Amino acid sequence: MRTLYLLALAACGSHSALTHGDAAHDAAPDSPPDADPCGLRAGPRGMSQRTMTVAGLTRTYIVYLPQGVSASTAVPLVFVHHGYTMAASDMFDITGYTQLADREHIAVVFPDGQAGPHSSGAPWNVGANVCPSTSGAPPDAMGDDFAFLDAMKADVLQDQCIDRAHIFVTGFSMGGYFSHHVGCNRSDIRAVAPHSGGTHALDSCPVAHKPILILHGASDPLIPDGCDDPAATPVLGVTASATAWAAHNGCSTMTHSRTVMNGTCVTYDGCPPDGQVELCTFNAMGHCWAGGVGSSVFACAGFESATELTWQFFQQYAW
Repeated sequence: MRTLYLLALAACGSHSALTHGDAAHDAAPDSPPDADPCGLRAGPRGMSQRTMTVAGLTRTYIVYLPQGVSASTAVPLVFVHHGYTMAASDMFDITGYTQLADREHIAVVFPDGQAGPHSSGAPWNVGANVCPSTSGAPPDAMGDDFAFLDAMKADVLQDQCIDRAHIFVTGFSMGGYFSHHVGCNRSDIRAVAPHSGGTHALDSCPVAHKPILILHGASDPLIPDGCDDPAATPVLGVTASATAWAAHNGCSTMTHSRTVMNGTCVTYDGCPPDGQVELCTFNAMGHCWAGGVGSSVFACAGFESATELTWQFFQQYAW
């Protein structure tokens, strides 16, 4: 059932005073399942489309609450961010996260970028000096996407209790860039999984360690795989994100690998328990979600499912 929620949630107080790179949004990474009243509104199960105002911007997003779960049960929460010119509805359609949500009992949020769905405006905060696309440096949106994360979580909490120790962020393309940025800045997000994105240098990250799964197509014509994969052709002046995150988290330079459907996942050895790094690359895959469903150009069937890989990683290394 498609339900439209109109929420007058003005971002005030601490949200309006903070920039999108401000670590003051953070909460303790080991915070327990939410102890405040939650699930009292008990909104509809399944999919709903919602609107709110955050830091002066009208923001839209899709919420999916798992079927057959009590509103008072604290469930994990996953945010799934779209790419440039895409929309929340695209990620809802191609990732298959809704089926995963029902099976694993997780809540999923699909946000729209700052300029709105299917817009050519900059969608997300990605930070400065990020790995460039083949068309140049991706734009950094000027609103506050960290405040948006907080506001969406607060909204979902009215319908469904959330396990605050298990909140995750993933995203594709520009959403992948944002996922890297979240990993760098938000200690309350337990782990991140950027797909087909890139990152900036991690030297100034306030977060010491972050479990991260990085995914990329080996034939991506838009975001060079060298943005993420140290075995690919290097991007001039850029350290591949897997190398950068392994160094940031304190992992060894040694790795071991496993084969997945039409791809390989490389896991770094010697990482701390709260900082595992893994890189999955897909043979001859372009700029699309691995294992995606439907007819979208951003869905690549015939590869290991990025959705399943991210959830397996979260369960294994961020629980």
